[in-house]
Amino acid sequence: MLNLGRGRESWRPWTPASITIIAALAAAGITGYQLSRPGMLFGPTADIAVYLGAAVRLVHGAIPYRDFVLVQPPGIVLLTTPFAFLSEAIGTRDALAVLRLCTPLIAAANVVLAGRLLRHRGAAAVLIACAVMAFYPAELYALGSVILESLLALLCLAGANLVFSGDALAERRRVIAGGAAFGVAIAIKLPAVIPVLVIAVVCLNDRGRLLRFLSGACAGFAVPTLPFLIVAPRAFFHDVLATQVMRLPGSERAPLADRLSAVTGIAGHEIAIAAVLGALVIVIVAFVIVRRPVTGLERFAVLSTVAVAAAQFAPSQYYTQYAAFLAPFLALLLGTSLSRLTARALRAAVHVVAGVAVLALALQCAWFVQGESQHDVAGTVDAVVPAGTCALSDAPKYLVTSDRFVSTTPRCTSVVDPFGTQLALAGDPAAARRFWGHQFRTVDYVVTTTPVTSWYISVDPSLRAYIAEHFRLVRSGRLLFYVRSGLTPVVAGGAATQPFGRPSSSIAASTMRAGVCV
Repeated sequence: MLNLGRGRESWRPWTPASITIIAALAAAGITGYQLSRPGMLFGPTADIAVYLGAAVRLVHGAIPYRDFVLVQPPGIVLLTTPFAFLSEAIGTRDALAVLRLCTPLIAAANVVLAGRLLRHRGAAAVLIACAVMAFYPAELYALGSVILESLLALLCLAGANLVFSGDALAERRRVIAGGAAFGVAIAIKLPAVIPVLVIAVVCLNDRGRLLRFLSGACAGFAVPTLPFLIVAPRAFFHDVLATQVMRLPGSERAPLADRLSAVTGIAGHEIAIAAVLGALVIVIVAFVIVRRPVTGLERFAVLSTVAVAAAQFAPSQYYTQYAAFLAPFLALLLGTSLSRLTARALRAAVHVVAGVAVLALALQCAWFVQGESQHDVAGTVDAVVPAGTCALSDAPKYLVTSDRFVSTTPRCTSVVDPFGTQLALAGDPAAARRFWGHQFRTVDYVVTTTPVTSWYISVDPSLRAYIAEHFRLVRSGRLLFYVRSGLTPVVAGGAATQPFGRPSSSIAASTMRAGVCV
């Protein structure tokens, strides 16, 4: 149970408990407001639809790694499985909306855990840490679209609360539980191994706690992943490890300035650099100029922030949600840094810096959320694609948010997202040709954002010829709709005028796996 304070004093405006509660309510409120923006509750956003789609496939009997490519560990699929079961009753569109309605709770929980971890360091530390978790733009983006990094923050903060008691390591049973929380985080996304290694370094002088922590981490990772590893060991390692490693190098790397803008949430490159330098000055003054012993919690904050920040520059491609994983560690680092500046001459300056930083974050957050919106394409998709038909899209969000993801056609494609499949098949062009040829022979409707012939799956001449012969473009605009020749698309308010569905390809479905993106 979280104990944020005691007695009436905890409700005074500037106690750590009161700050945490106010910040948690603000985080839930701003995340809820983000969902109220046009299209943000029911519209298509990035990977959150992918993970719900993977869970829906699992509920229908398709096993990740064996039956379709999944380039993330299975933790997120298991967490979204209850919503997949719910979709059986209310459809994938409404189930996705229910899942999104949980994000304000995640946002508030992250703030509470950050505040609890630093409550012994004083009001200024709690204020800046809670503000980072509540208003960090990349965190808001992750909550509204991808969700993975927000769950990593939740589990890592929960684990840190268990591993540390104040500034020191907690008793050994709590360390085991904390390790388990970090292990579950790794089972959601592999970069969570970074703070695990950092805590292992912090525990080096205490072999007993080190072994207990690592045992807990191994158990937390093994419980959700072992069943899938047993079912498809080779595919598991290829999809989760090899495919991600292949993404690190690349001839075209995202510019450094763009990464800094994502990390800081500031569009202007010069201002983003200034913000990074300002944070560095605070940390340097706190840990270099101020002569005080560095505690275990402080070592964790410094090392994890440095390591996770360095990881931002590893992949060749870069997406805004990656920066959200930095939020909990940056919050701890800034909070502990301000709390080290306790000299009387610095105390007023510390409170001013904390207040200005919180105000800047809040304004930045408001600007970011105000611009959030998505175009809900459900009506457009419904007007062309019949319910229950076998459909394929270059982005599953268009099918999930229009209740066209689940097919009643026997042996329909089990593709979750072509992008993940293309990543996994990048080293085997022949397998890629066989795979995509099979997919287009089993589907009747294709929904894309670009012409099929210029799709990122690199359509080869034989597949291009097959598509030209057997599919026709029936609608264009924001989305392109291809329908198998001989079928009539649904019209608004009507139904298909000809039967749809066809025998599946002679290629054994058991040899073909479908894909999910990152």
